[in-house]
Amino acid sequence: MTLSPLKIIEYQLYLLQLENYNLRRFWHVFLKNGFSVRKMRQELVWTNKLKLMAVLVGVIALLIIIGLGSAVYLLTNSVLITVIDALINLYILSIIFGVLAIIAVIIISPLDFILKQKVTNAAKKKINKHKNLIIIGITGSYGKTTMKEVLSEVLTQKYKVLKTDENKNTPLGISRLILDELDDETEIFIAEMGAYNKGDIKKLCNIIKPGIAILTGINESHLERFGSMENTVDAKFEIIRYAKENAQVILNADDKRVMDNYEKYLDNRTVAFYSAENNNRCEYKIVNKQFLADGDGQQADILNSQQDIGNIKTSFLGEYIFGDIIASIIVARKFDLPIEKIRHGIARIKPIEHRLQKIIGTTGVTVIDDSYNGNSDGVREAIKVLAKFKNKRKIYITPGLVESGDKIKEIHYNIGKQLSEVVDKVILIKNSATPHIEQGLLENGFEKEDIIFFDSANQAHAEIKNITQAGDVVLFQNDWTDNYV
Repeated sequence: MTLSPLKIIEYQLYLLQLENYNLRRFWHVFLKNGFSVRKMRQELVWTNKLKLMAVLVGVIALLIIIGLGSAVYLLTNSVLITVIDALINLYILSIIFGVLAIIAVIIISPLDFILKQKVTNAAKKKINKHKNLIIIGITGSYGKTTMKEVLSEVLTQKYKVLKTDENKNTPLGISRLILDELDDETEIFIAEMGAYNKGDIKKLCNIIKPGIAILTGINESHLERFGSMENTVDAKFEIIRYAKENAQVILNADDKRVMDNYEKYLDNRTVAFYSAENNNRCEYKIVNKQFLADGDGQQADILNSQQDIGNIKTSFLGEYIFGDIIASIIVARKFDLPIEKIRHGIARIKPIEHRLQKIIGTTGVTVIDDSYNGNSDGVREAIKVLAKFKNKRKIYITPGLVESGDKIKEIHYNIGKQLSEVVDKVILIKNSATPHIEQGLLENGFEKEDIIFFDSANQAHAEIKNITQAGDVVLFQNDWTDNYV
């Protein structure tokens, strides 16, 4: 812990930005952290909004200091005492900077709303001028980014494709991309659509109106924000409800919540299904699956009744990739891509950073970086991947999952239960989630001495070299951002 005023101010701004200026959530984080400061694992980004807010906080603080200083001077008639008082007040204000930041956010919120509306309205107006533009919207509790990248790689073989960057999947982020990069040569726009609340996808659909709507799956991810699974389901299906009336809907047939609920949202739209598990609702089948030696990827044959895609190879480790590939085939065939172009696009698909990404360490340790996968389905897939590394010592490192709401115990107990059957050693980061993983491990026969706790992820990463040996496979699952620590 440090008491440097500038460090305190910087860290509180950083936490506010991590919470996307959600004041209720920031207030909770502010109370939890007090005026403590930890090493920031991400950079503070000085956006125009943050600069304006910081200036406004500075003005508020200056007015407070001047007002209190004037009162002190009137009472003491001493410049020295007044200066000392100002320095003390400056230090106190730095400690409660988060409170001033909340006031500043409230003050600028009307202007912020107006400016955001201006940007989103301009983007909507621009995209509406592109009458022949094919718009593909993707949402779900998991798998959005991978689906976006797979689709983009395949469709790029024939069309000029514009896709959303990284995880910039909000109305403002998508609108800025449209204004900056959409041009007359763009033929397909692929938008990853994120949501934390009911109505978020509706807002996005109001801007871009997908002609193809893809729902990757629904689970407990961000349950704390949505409040209930019913709200989560309703929020995710907004992509279908508010897509174009004649939109093609593409659904993950392997996801139970999708399959149990989709019919009430279709409203006569056509639907196709993709599956990595050979669900009978999917017209394509996967046969002869093989996990390549040393985790170099997978191969399989993809078949259907009309035309075989044939054998494909991919460096992705998770079996879910076959479902994403089938979804890309469904879309590609809709736009008459020849089989050879589809196969070429599939061959070019590369694993996405921090999502079951294989890294060979210099010490002979195989690292699987899955630090961006923070949901129960992703965890289950990661454990399945670990199990495929035969005759290797397997080590699993995790802080658990965030925003699990009232499902926190059930989800993490089940993670422990799954791990107990696969791994040799588990490294856990101390927090409210990991004791439940430990319970699931121990109650399913895992040895207590093979469970190691660390106070922080930084400590665990520093010590991992003393725990591993050549030939080990180490999987890093999820990484809590600093606002959750």
